Amino acid sequence: MQTWENDYERVVASQPVTESDRTSEVLRIPGSALTAFPTAPAVVTVSVHGVERSVLWSPRSDERRSGTLAVGLDVMSTLPVREAVRIGVRGDVFVLCPEPAAA
Repeated sequence: MQTWENDYERVVASQPVTESDRTSEVLRIPGSALTAFPTAPAVVTVSVHGVERSVLWSPRSDERRSGTLAVGLDVMSTLPVREAVRIGVRGDVFVLCPEPAAA
């Protein structure tokens, strides 16, 4: 059986989305997933529901802080609270999975 994860070189998860996150434009990426992203701030391609957009990536310089993907308020406002978002990496595109990540 083919799973969503089989379509990607790597799958990582965001931090669980908080209510505060939903009213911001950024998706927080934990330290454990930072190796899937560029090491320096960059504009990256994110695919949301099949639509690609260029967004700002910030790895943060403080190792204790999450990196951030500025996916936009329109995306963040639709994400479920207390759920992590799965992100599939295919080449240089980061695909947000429409389903919550397993805890």
